[in-house]
Amino acid sequence: MTDQTLGKSPRSILLLLAAGLALMLVSTLSYLSSNPSLVAHTGAGSAAPQSAPAGQQMPTSAGMDDATQQRIMALMQKLQQNPTDLEALTGLAEHFMHTQDWQKAETFALRAVVAAPNETQPLYMLGIIQHNQNRHAEAAASLEKVVSVRDDPSVRYSLGILYAYYLNQPDKGLEQLQKALDNPAAPDDLKKAVAKEMDQIKEHKNHAPQQAQ
Repeated sequence: MTDQTLGKSPRSILLLLAAGLALMLVSTLSYLSSNPSLVAHTGAGSAAPQSAPAGQQMPTSAGMDDATQQRIMALMQKLQQNPTDLEALTGLAEHFMHTQDWQKAETFALRAVVAAPNETQPLYMLGIIQHNQNRHAEAAASLEKVVSVRDDPSVRYSLGILYAYYLNQPDKGLEQLQKALDNPAAPDDLKKAVAKEMDQIKEHKNHAPQQAQ
């Protein structure tokens, strides 16, 4: 996590969990911590579209290498052919998350949510983007929708961090972390991290007044 908000806190886990944007494939936190960059898992193509989809500006090529430019052009071409193409929408959202252009990333993530309302990845991406714009309540709401569809312990962990440290709701944070801890699918390293975080939240809660929920 390299944005101004998250870079200040070692507990800002949301972008670390999103490092690979493989929501249901998170295996270990140690791997994520050592691989913080986003991974674009979209198809590449060499043919460039003649124009961008209606109402959509082409991404700037400044600072992009040739392979990245070709990939982005290919994704834009797919959107020109099908404005609701989920792979293209999420691929472009990932790209702009990687470059920390949160406004553009949110545009594509929102379109992906509309295009595939039953998919959890666009919602998860949207939550990360909202968090990076300091819209923590909205981020929590997005992640709540994710776990309502699929009870993923890593997302519960993210929710616990959001509630406890960014929304000053330690009880809700502990509730989410406990659910992550109780999930049999949670890997051992995640459980250790969750348990440690719960101890720290409880200690902090006992020494600081809690605002009204």
